[in-house]
Parts: sequence; C-alpha cells; structure tokens
Amino acid sequence: MHTSFAIPKFVQELLTVSSQGVHQIIQKLCTLLSLPVLVVDPFYQVLSCSTGNDAIDEIVIIPDQQQESHSSTPVFSCQISTIHTLKTGFACPITSHNKNLGYIVIYSNNSPLEADLYEDTLMLAASLCAVQMQKNLEIRQEKQKFKEAFLFDLLYGNIKQKKDVIEYGDIWGWDFSIPHIVIVFSYKEENHFFTNKHMVNMLLQVVEKELILQNFKPIAMAKQNQVVTLIPLPDDHHNENKIMLEAFTETILKKAKKMNSEVAIACGIGKKYMNPTDIFRSYQEAKVALELGILLNIATPLFTDLGLERILYKHDLQDLLEYYHHTLGSLLEHDKHHDGNLIETLEALAANQFDMSKTAKESFLHRNTLRYRVKRIEDILQVKLDDLHVRLDILAAFKIKQLRKI
Repeated sequence: MHTSFAIPKFVQELLTVSSQGVHQIIQKLCTLLSLPVLVVDPFYQVLSCSTGNDAIDEIVIIPDQQQESHSSTPVFSCQISTIHTLKTGFACPITSHNKNLGYIVIYSNNSPLEADLYEDTLMLAASLCAVQMQKNLEIRQEKQKFKEAFLFDLLYGNIKQKKDVIEYGDIWGWDFSIPHIVIVFSYKEENHFFTNKHMVNMLLQVVEKELILQNFKPIAMAKQNQVVTLIPLPDDHHNENKIMLEAFTETILKKAKKMNSEVAIACGIGKKYMNPTDIFRSYQEAKVALELGILLNIATPLFTDLGLERILYKHDLQDLLEYYHHTLGSLLEHDKHHDGNLIETLEALAANQFDMSKTAKESFLHRNTLRYRVKRIEDILQVKLDDLHVRLDILAAFKIKQLRKI
C-alpha cells in the first residue's frame, strides 16, 4: 500500500512564482492570505511591499515583549508602526547561511491575527525569499568588485585621461562629462565593532537607496570604516547645490542613527571638479572636511566653507605650536602664576568678533570689568586689541588650540 503525499495548493502556488523574485512571492502571499505583506531589511527599511512602496513611507517593527523567548518557532508577533498608523501582525526572519537578510511581515488593517494560522506559511515564504535575496546579494557582490576597482583608481588619481574615465563610467550609466563632488561618511570610532563589514555595508545600502530616491544613479563604495559616494552637480546653481548636499547628508546621518543610535557617524564634503581626473582631489578634501567636522563639531562640513581651519590643519604641527605660544604664551604664563583666567576672557572676546557688549553679556561681566581685563591683556601681551593684524593672530592662535587640542 502506497501513501500519497499531496502538496498543498498554496505551497504549489508560492513555489511557482518563487523564481520570479521576492516581489512576486509577497504579491502571491498577499493574494493567498488576503493580508498586506512586507519584506524589510535587518534595519526595517522596506525592500518590497504588496500594497506598493508609496503606501509605506517609514516603518518600525516592534517585537511583542510578551512573546515567549523560548518559543520553538522563529515567527514573532509585532507592532508595525508607520508614520500615520500602528498595526499588529507577525514577522519571520529571512536567513541564509546563518545571516539575517531581513524579515517578512504580515499585518491586519482590522482585527488582530492568530499566530497558529500563519506560522507555517510565513516560514515557507521566508525561506523562498531567502533563496532569491541570497542570489541577488551574490550577484551584487560580484558586480561590486569591478565597480570598486574602477572607483578605487578614480579616487586615487590612477586614471590620467578624461576620456578613459568617461568611457568606464558609461558601463554603469555614470556621466562623468559633468562635474562631480565626493562625500565621505565614516564611523567616528575605529575598532573591531565599528569597522564590522556588515555594519559598513548596511550604511552603504542606506546611501545607495537615498541616492536613488534623489534620482541619482548610485556611485558609492565601502572602504574600511567609510562609505564614499560621488554626486553629479550642475556647473552653476552654487547655493542650490549646497542646500541639496547638506539636506542629503543630514538625511543619511539621521537614517544611520535610526539604524543604530549607539554608533556615531560623521561626514565630509569635498569640492566640485569638472574634470573627472581631478575627482581624487575632492576625495582628499572630503576626508579633511570629515576630520575637521569632528574636531569643530560641524554636522555637515563642506571643504569650501572651511577657510583658515583647513590651512592650519595641513600645516606642520611644530610650527603651529610655536605660533600659538608666540602669540599667547605670555598671557598663559601670567594666568599660570597668578591663578587667573584672562586667557578665557580673550578667547570669549575672539569668539564674539571682539564685540565688547556681546562678550560682556555672554560672560556675565559688567562692561567696566571687561574693559579692565582687556587693558590687562593688552599690557601683558604688549599689543592693542583694536589692531586688525593682532586680532587675526589671536583668532589663528585659538583655531590652532581648537584643532590641535592644546
């Protein structure tokens, strides 16, 4: 006697569309269950949506704290929080080679769902999605190798002919006949956690996805603990370009923080170059802007906005220290031996463009007290603070202090 094993119809239907990709899988699942279905990445960014991506602007999946941690099924109940609503549903991890690729999620617009009815179906759909997502990941990684080799040569100035850059760029649909600018995003701390490849690749995905949303063909690569991206810009419209770049970087920083609030991300923006063989200069400038932004606490530092700072930053450290002590040394010695704080008064004055009224107000000093201190400072330094050259020297000295952490 032979036992007949019939494959359920819903399994057959899912298997039939599985080779067509993740979107077809969740569309079929949506039809079978009469429920909305989502696939999200490990940080809950929507990769595919049965109701159309426009319906879900932003999503946060909140696991149900009441769920038993020792449950035998990977499916967990959750709350799906979008910008406008809060719904309940179930999610199942999509895994391949012990790596979490994301989650498949179902939810109800009306009454709560019963877990027992959907667990097996969700687990099957998750495994089918895993096959397709792993395949896409491997293809993407293979293509990325060739892209990264070209971008590496471009960022380090190894391609000397403009026509060669343009021809290579055409392979991926990148137009290097127009000006480009380089932006560097980086984890602020370098250790084994922050330089974890998975974390950097997730940041790369955030950058590429935002570039697509901004109607750019993504030109980006992961490099150690950094993500480097190139953005094409019109040759004019300077103010509009600046506003767009600052908005773009702020969006990336915000999304990166949402991914992991414990990991600090910084950025730096280089100058725009018309000739693609000069793009390596923008990359070097972006790295300088990144480091200065961290030192000066500037969220979106543009190299073009950094004047004296970038000159001082590149200068010989010993020369800078000598300049600092030559300019302010006698005042530092006076404060040291008299337990004074005249250097703080001078620094506050410099920070307020030597405006006496503003400095007195911010320092909680009477104007007469401030005048007395200014006279003492002038006597000790043997200068006049209304002299423009003296003011420039003092401003430069305090910039050195800030940049070099003196």
